[in-house]
Amino acid sequence: MLLESISRRALLLILYACFVANSFASSTPDRRKVRAGSTSQAQTAAPRRMQLQGPQQHPPTRTYDVLHYLIRTRFDVPQKTVIGDVTVTLKPLAEGFSSFALDASDMRIESVTLSPSGAQLRWSQPPDKLLIDLDRSLGPNDSLSVRIRYRATPRRGLFFVPAKPDRTFSKPAHIWTQGEPEDNHRWFPCYDYPDDKATTEQYITTGATEIAISNGALAETTTNPDGTRTFHWVMQQPHSTYLTSLVVGDYVKLTDAYEKVPLEYYTYHGTEKTALRAFSETPEMMRLFTRVLNYDYPYQKYAQTIVSAYFFGGMENITATTHSDSEILAPGDELPDATSELISHELSHSWFGDLVTCKSWKELWLHEGFATFMEAVFKEHKEGRDAYMLQMRENERLYQLEDQSRYRRPIVFDRYRHPAELFDATLYQKGGFILHMLRETVGDEIFWKSLNKYLDEHKYGNVETADLQRAFERTSGKRLDWFFDQWVYKAGYPELRVRHTYQPGSKQLTLTVEQTQAPDAMTPAVFRLPVEIEIATASGTRTERIEINSRTQVFNFRLDSKPLMIRFDKRASIIKKLSFPQPESMVAYQLSHSTDALGRMQAAQTLARIRSRRNQAASSGRVAANSVRLNP
Repeated sequence: MLLESISRRALLLILYACFVANSFASSTPDRRKVRAGSTSQAQTAAPRRMQLQGPQQHPPTRTYDVLHYLIRTRFDVPQKTVIGDVTVTLKPLAEGFSSFALDASDMRIESVTLSPSGAQLRWSQPPDKLLIDLDRSLGPNDSLSVRIRYRATPRRGLFFVPAKPDRTFSKPAHIWTQGEPEDNHRWFPCYDYPDDKATTEQYITTGATEIAISNGALAETTTNPDGTRTFHWVMQQPHSTYLTSLVVGDYVKLTDAYEKVPLEYYTYHGTEKTALRAFSETPEMMRLFTRVLNYDYPYQKYAQTIVSAYFFGGMENITATTHSDSEILAPGDELPDATSELISHELSHSWFGDLVTCKSWKELWLHEGFATFMEAVFKEHKEGRDAYMLQMRENERLYQLEDQSRYRRPIVFDRYRHPAELFDATLYQKGGFILHMLRETVGDEIFWKSLNKYLDEHKYGNVETADLQRAFERTSGKRLDWFFDQWVYKAGYPELRVRHTYQPGSKQLTLTVEQTQAPDAMTPAVFRLPVEIEIATASGTRTERIEINSRTQVFNFRLDSKPLMIRFDKRASIIKKLSFPQPESMVAYQLSHSTDALGRMQAAQTLARIRSRRNQAASSGRVAANSVRLNP
């Protein structure tokens, strides 16, 4: 899922977070979840580094494995009601299996029967559950299918959007779902947690002029005697329930392809040209991700559909991504960067999130951190290394803004009241930068080989951070517990005070590096930091590699003449706050001689600050002098 970007996107996200918070915990209506980088009052008024509040969360205890969901839906649009008929096929995980519960909210159950016999089963509805009693006890060698007929009026999870005229085109009435994190059980009974995967099959009945878009391949379309149509979609590969989706509306279908993979784009009538422009890079993105991961796109098709009144930028529903129409139907002739980032973000979830899925929400960075990182990988492919590094710099800035003005938390974090609270800049921007740091630590070749191993070993399964770490350690032959401990399981980042001196007689450059961050239960007193130092002298430029592993360290370098430029962490391979004062001459040299855009940008910003302070000081001096003359 991609949260919509700063300003308008942050406002929509605040409204949705309020909606979620009021729905699941009316006693705590003050909770907000704001995208980092927003300047909204909700964020700037927050205390510095408050803590996310909530109990420690644990995955539910599983007593069964769902094998398949057969979902039949039709809709009473005026009443905003889903008329559903779902058959759940499952296997017990232990002996003595005589009852089980499904997640089910906002619905009135009409009947629960065994399938195919039709035998009635006893059932009850405790809060947000459907509890079913079986007529006998089963074990792991057994399987059963239970059919549930119901009517649902969802408060979340499925939305009925009325038609809306526009100056250039009309938005049709449509229906769309949003399951992540745990809202699909509001429109069909299911096990609504990511640690179980099942195949799905949907029969979706629509109006005569409408179509239904869903997961997998379209097996059949049937015209019914009453003029309605039923679309039969089959998803053959197992997936977590939150990825199950449907969209119903009067759409135009546009087609494309990447090699043998059909690509489908669904948009409103009259918007075909704009939508096709927005989606046009999809084949190139799929080609790039397939190549760098050395892993083919794993499904039978890939569809992208726009919807209105959407709370997010996009959602990676398996094989059938949903996008906000405001992100896709951008005005103008040029494709906005934000649109390209959205398309690549959601496509990359096909590997990171859909193919391999987190075991619990606390591990969600394995989805969103990767998708944020892969946005930058596509930008690197398209625009070069400078564009990639500038995006990483922006990721660092947005994360640090959240850390400084809102709260600090580890990437893997299990204390919250609702998993929606985890969708923040720590998850997305810091998660993406951590993968950049891992790439810098092990090198490009090992990095991509490790990701291939990770995907291949855990395809169609569930993962946690330890699985990613093992894949990198086995591929690289290196112990990486230090890396994952300080960047994933702990919080914060190093705050570095760097000072330099040069002795002309001995031609020795000395760098003194202090870690000044305030340690606490989450933040390490000492980070282990492999860093590159670029040093330029009259005879040329050289790069020194150092490792910082103490609170204070001194590094000495023999030079041939005085340094003209010193760049600390040239490759921007660590998240940090850096204090490294240098004379204006060295900064100016960096501006004119740096070989990368990030170095030039950093130098330009530093020079601007130096000259602004000088001008302010000069202005203050003039005011003081005038005051003396006017007041002898």
